Amino acid sequence: MPTTLTGSALADRVRLAIKKSGSSQRDIATQADIEETKLSKSLKGLRRFTADELLRLAMATGVTVSWIMGEQSSAVSADPPATPSSGHPSRSADQKLKHRKITEAAWRLFAEQGFESVRIVDIAAEAGVSSATVHYYFPTKQDLHTAAMAYSVKLAYDRQVAWLSDVSDPAERLTRLLELQSPDGHTAEMEWSIWLQTWNKITVDGRRNPAYLESYARWVATVRSTIEDGQRQGLFRAGDAEAMATELTSLVDGYGIKVLTHVIEAPAMARGLQDYLRRCLAVQGSRAEARWTTSLPTDHHLPTSLRNGAEP
Repeated sequence: MPTTLTGSALADRVRLAIKKSGSSQRDIATQADIEETKLSKSLKGLRRFTADELLRLAMATGVTVSWIMGEQSSAVSADPPATPSSGHPSRSADQKLKHRKITEAAWRLFAEQGFESVRIVDIAAEAGVSSATVHYYFPTKQDLHTAAMAYSVKLAYDRQVAWLSDVSDPAERLTRLLELQSPDGHTAEMEWSIWLQTWNKITVDGRRNPAYLESYARWVATVRSTIEDGQRQGLFRAGDAEAMATELTSLVDGYGIKVLTHVIEAPAMARGLQDYLRRCLAVQGSRAEARWTTSLPTDHHLPTSLRNGAEP
């Protein structure tokens, strides 16, 4: 596991993230749905940040959880994704904040209404800026879609770092990873909506999308590295970890589409994935098999920001 910041060093990092965001501490507390007194105590070292608070602070300030925690690399992904750009580095904090608000507004509207149905004027109204301001930062609507996809990648990566970096058991880590990548909860459903629309655009356009391919390869690499860790510990069956990761992520994709299109419900997806892990991945008699034989975990394992439908 990589070394991460704790205590006062972590508080200093959060304080710097707030400063870089261009918003006040009070505004960030509101955006991150954290009581201002709790945030103040955490910044003073009087209480610890929870994993979900770090996730929501990263969403509110526009940085990654990995950056807040001081990680140079992640235990759950080979390389961190590129953080959605705030534009030219010489831009002011206010300009960077507008860029981020426009990106988040486009992400929400595209996810909820569909790319074709959303107009620039709608995004401007959602972000609280003029249409001219939107065009200043994003010359075309396609630029906004690209930014929305990058934002979805950031959200997924942030969840992994916040919720998995301190999980050493490969079976638990893989279980949590699949939970975090499932369309269970309003925010997760919106992320999946962005991905489904991206898949559709790629299919219709017939062009390769390097950014999409890179993000998907990172997701498969995360699963593969977890499988390899479980194999080294004798918990998972021997075999080609790359092929196993490809099969498992393809299963997640198929289940996810069925959940999004209301063919099945999210609990059915969770049961199906757990049954697959028990039958096809766990070594017989191992603690991994025992974990995947027991009843399904309740949704208290999921981040509040996903479970309760909180938006960034």
